[in-house]
Order: sequence, then structure tokens, then C-alpha cells
Amino acid sequence: MINLFAIAGAATGVVNPQIEAVLKVSDGVTHNPDFSTTPRIIELAMQIEVQALSSSDLQQIQSVNQSSDMRAVYIIGGIKGLNRPLQCGGDIINFYGSDWLVTQSLEEWGMGEWSKVAVTRQTTPTQPRPLC
Repeated sequence: MINLFAIAGAATGVVNPQIEAVLKVSDGVTHNPDFSTTPRIIELAMQIEVQALSSSDLQQIQSVNQSSDMRAVYIIGGIKGLNRPLQCGGDIINFYGSDWLVTQSLEEWGMGEWSKVAVTRQTTPTQPRPLC
């Protein structure tokens, strides 16, 4: 199988190199003896490519508050955006010293080979929501 992400990354890496990041994904919750819950999170180190959102990306996410600090991220895997009605999804990617919430999936290639997602910088620590 051809790894298109690696091929594209090699070509674009000259002008926009990939950076180190940590993907934080929900692994459910732990039920505590006092009936509270504690989120379980899996952290995965990976390489990502960060870009400004294009005008077509902004049109696609027109309902999101655009006064926020947002970026487009290319990442290996089928990463899902936040689904507020179902209270699930919304993985967290940590880069540039901040947590960035995956707010929307913009493109997905192959069977979850890689994704382009819109991310929004978080001003307070955020936990990923359970999987949808």
C-alpha cells in the first residue's frame, strides 16, 4: 500500500516541516467508589503538519466562532471532531505548548489513513470526550 501521507509530507516538509505533537484520546471513564468518574486518556506521540485554515475550510466550519485561534492539522489516522449534541469525540492535540481541541474533521483519506482536521486552541485544560 502506498503511504500518501509520507509522500505528501516529504514534498511539503521543505517549506512546512512536521512537528512533534501528543494526541490525547478518550479511553472511557473509571467509576470511583464515591460514584464520581475519572476520564481515562491515552496519549500518543506523533508527527503533524500545521497550517492556517484556508478560506474553503472557514466556509466549511462557518458555524464555529471564528474569533478563536484555529489551525488546520494533517495527522495520521481517522481523527474525529467534537460532537456537542452527543457529548463525544473531540480529541485533543498538544503542540506549540497548548492543547488544541479537534473541532471538525475537514477531510479523511483512505480507510482512516490520514485526516485533515480543524483545531481550536484551548485556554484552559481540556479532556477529550468519550468516543461516539
